[in-house]
Amino acid sequence: EGQTRSTLLADFTVQNAAIRTLSVKLPTMGADELKTVRANGETVSDFVRSTQDESMWELRFKRRVIGPVQFQIEYERRGERTGDSESLNQANFPDSRQLAYYFAVRTGGRLEIESGTLTQGWQRSDWSMVPQSLREAGNRNAPALALRAMAPTTPLSLRVIRHSLADALKLRVASGKLTTILSPTGDQLTAVDLNMEVIQRSSLSVQLPAAGELFNIFVNGESVHSIRQKGNNNTWQFYILPGIDDRTAQVRFVYSLTGASLQKLNLVSPQLDVPLENIQWDVIAPSGFQLIASDGNLELVGQDSRANYDRQAYLSSLKGQSQDRAQQAAKLLEQANQLLQTGEQSKAQWAFNNVANRYALDAASNEDARVQLENLQTQQAIIGLNTRRQRLFLDSNRGGAAIADNEQLRQAAAINPILQQEQLNYRPQELSQLLAGNSKEDNANLQQIAGRLVQHQRTTEPAPQAIVISLPEDGNIYSFRRSVQVAENAPLELQLAFSSQYKLRVWQWVLLAGLIGLLVAGLAWKSRRYPNKDAA
Repeated sequence: EGQTRSTLLADFTVQNAAIRTLSVKLPTMGADELKTVRANGETVSDFVRSTQDESMWELRFKRRVIGPVQFQIEYERRGERTGDSESLNQANFPDSRQLAYYFAVRTGGRLEIESGTLTQGWQRSDWSMVPQSLREAGNRNAPALALRAMAPTTPLSLRVIRHSLADALKLRVASGKLTTILSPTGDQLTAVDLNMEVIQRSSLSVQLPAAGELFNIFVNGESVHSIRQKGNNNTWQFYILPGIDDRTAQVRFVYSLTGASLQKLNLVSPQLDVPLENIQWDVIAPSGFQLIASDGNLELVGQDSRANYDRQAYLSSLKGQSQDRAQQAAKLLEQANQLLQTGEQSKAQWAFNNVANRYALDAASNEDARVQLENLQTQQAIIGLNTRRQRLFLDSNRGGAAIADNEQLRQAAAINPILQQEQLNYRPQELSQLLAGNSKEDNANLQQIAGRLVQHQRTTEPAPQAIVISLPEDGNIYSFRRSVQVAENAPLELQLAFSSQYKLRVWQWVLLAGLIGLLVAGLAWKSRRYPNKDAA
C-alpha cells in the first residue's frame, strides 16, 4: 500500500560530561511525514524541530544524563513509491563520534525486496552481528535484509516488488447432503446440510433454483442475517464463522419449489460459489411412486422405503430433535465454562453466544448463559482498556520516582497475554493480577466504560430464530452421490421419471373401456325394449 515505517533504535554512551540535549539530523521529509515523527525513551522529555535547519531536531532529556542512554525515534510515509523503489537514509548525530549504523529491512506480505549492487559504504551483514542491545530493543525476529553502513556516500536504493495475491479458497464444502421431499403433484421441499471448512471468515452466496422460496438459514445452529444480492432476487448471501474448533462450520437451509408432475421431473440443486465434495442427494417420492428412469451428474447408489409417518411420528420426531438440541446446548454450556477456566477466552465467548442465541435450553438456563456472556464481554473489555493504559505507560517510559510507583503496573504488563503473545488467553483468577497497579478509581472507571461498550454492542439484536422445519421422510428414498463438483456456481442436476401404482395400465384401460361400452349398450337396449309410455 506504499506505507513505509522507519524506526531508529539508538544505544549511546555519554562520556566525560553529562548532557541535557542531543542534536539529530533526520532525512528530508514531506509535510505529512513530519506529522508522524515521535521519540520516546526512559529519559526522553521532548523532541523538537530546529527553526534554523528544517532537517535538524533536538532531543531533550528529563535531566542531565551520563553513561548508557537508549531512545527510539519513529516516522512514517504513505503514498505510491516512485519507480517501485525505496531509499535507505541514515540519521546523523553531529555531536557524536564512533557511530556504527545497522539497517534491518522488513516487508509486509507479498512484498519482495532486491538490493542490487551495494554502493560505497554499504555491506551485507548477518542479523546475529547486530549488537544485542539493539536486537532486543525492537523486533527480535530476523529481518528480510540486514545491512551495515560505514560512512556511506549515497543512500542505498532498494527495489520493492509486489506480487499479486493468488486466488485462495476461504470456504470449502467438505461434505454435504440434500434431502428433497416430493409431493404427488411434483412440489418439492429441500433441506441442504453442509459441513464446511472455514479457512477465513467469509460470505457464502447461494442461488436457489428458479421460483425457489427460502424458509430459513442456520449456521452452527444459529439463525443468521441474510441479504438478497442486487440484480438477482433468488441469490442469498450470508456470513459464515467457524465453530468452536476454529476450522469447520455447519450450514443448513431449507427451500421449496412448485412442480407439475412426477412423470418427468428435472431436479436442480442450489448454486454455491465454492467447490463441493462428498455430496449425497436423497430424493423421497410419495408412497406408490416408483423410480423407473434416472439421469444427471449424480450416481444412484441406494434405495430404501419408509412408511407410517403419521401425526404421532411427527410429534415424536419434533420431541427428539428438541431434546437433541437441548443436550447439545447443555454440553456446549458446560464446555464454555471449562474453556473459561483454562483461559480460552475467545472460544468461551463463542460458546456462550451460541447457547444464548439458539434458545435450545429452558428460560432460566438460557438467561444464565446470556448473563455469563455479558459478564465475560465486560471483563474482556476491561482487559482491553487496561492493556491500552499499560501500552501508553510503557511507551512514555517515565523515569525517576514514577518508575517505583508503577512497578506493579510494569509487572502486570509483563504477564499481559495481549502485550506479550498478542492473544486473549487468561483465566478468571488472573484478572486481579492483570489489573495490578490500578487504583480503585481506575478500576471503577474501567468497569463503567466497559459496561457502556458492552451495552452498546448488545443493543444489536441477533437474527431472529427461524422455524425449524422437520421433513416428513415417508415413501421411497432414492440416494444419489457425487464425490467432487469443482466448477463453482454450477448446479447439480437429476432427470427422474416416476410411475404410479395408481395409474391404470393399457390392458386396464381396455378393460375399463369395454365395461363402459357394455354398460352403454345395455342402457340403450333397455330403452328400446321399454319405450316411454308418454311418448307412445
